[in-house]
Amino acid sequence: MILNTRSLVASVAAAIFSSTNAQNAFTGAVGFGAIATGGNSGTTYHVTTLADSGTGSFRDAVSGSNRNIVFDVSGYIVLKSAVSLSSSITINGQTAPSPGIGIMAGEVSASDKSNIIIRNLRMRQGNLDTDTGKSAFNMGGAKNVILDHCSIAYGQWDSIDGVGVTNITISNSIIAFPIGQQFGAHIEGNQATYYGNLWVSGHNRQPLSKANSQYINNVVYNYQAAYTVANTGGVFSHDIINNYFIAGPSTTSVSNYYYQVNAGQSVYAKGNYADTSKDGVFGGAQENKVGSAVVLAAPWASDSAAMASRSAADAYTYVLANAGASPRDEVDAFAVATVQTLGKSGVIYTNQASTGLSNGGYGTI
Repeated sequence: MILNTRSLVASVAAAIFSSTNAQNAFTGAVGFGAIATGGNSGTTYHVTTLADSGTGSFRDAVSGSNRNIVFDVSGYIVLKSAVSLSSSITINGQTAPSPGIGIMAGEVSASDKSNIIIRNLRMRQGNLDTDTGKSAFNMGGAKNVILDHCSIAYGQWDSIDGVGVTNITISNSIIAFPIGQQFGAHIEGNQATYYGNLWVSGHNRQPLSKANSQYINNVVYNYQAAYTVANTGGVFSHDIINNYFIAGPSTTSVSNYYYQVNAGQSVYAKGNYADTSKDGVFGGAQENKVGSAVVLAAPWASDSAAMASRSAADAYTYVLANAGASPRDEVDAFAVATVQTLGKSGVIYTNQASTGLSNGGYGTI
């Protein structure tokens, strides 16, 4: 075990950032983005149409700040262009009638905005969006953002892109089947929490985390590279606790569950498992050596240990049963079924249609 003054620095950082335990967003919110205020105390705006624009549309709903957005309709909203969110809004996808609400064919952007809460929303860009330089969800330069129980798929640049972020949480979500660059999430900035997510069939960046990070109770399947820092990514602290990495048919190097984590990083890793057998049987062994990173004796963030309430095996069961938007739709059901083959099935796709799902691969809501 390698220990040096970074352990002290990490402890100080944990004390400084302990205020992130606050749950302004909603009851049960975790991590750094939990301090988001959203539009919880603002004006309620009802989305009443699936149209791309106009009165009652999602685009109109997110055009103003201090809004608590609810949905009176269900189905896909097909974007004609990227949609930009305002600061201080809450998007309550769980209010949509069954079978829920989704955004397709364009980017949802929170770029340079703050205090945003997004729950139970499907964001599926796909190649109906001709702008290959955009992502399914973009929060570059954003501050105080939480995504919870969201379903994000078919991102072209990244599924989630966030360079220059501060205080973000991605929790209880499904990030699946990125196309284009085939990357899951690219996060750079200050504090980031990834909790209870299911990452399926990404080439890399599951996530790429150039930030002081909490990575807890995630499940990653059919990776080519999973948790990544990039050797040029700066100096950060990482709590990596009770995650499960499962190799699939596209996994060419099974040891790349941690990728490009060099001696510039400080890591507390405990209770992580990798199942590299590809044999259809749930198993694996503990894998807690993270590249050449400096080893921390304790979590750097004050709430990481409490957040890691499930073992990696329990997280696998819980995440597969509960992650993503509810009720679970065709795309998410396919993602979960793929993971349940435990190494026997899985493709890193170049377009959503290749999944063979309805509606050109977007599935039907």
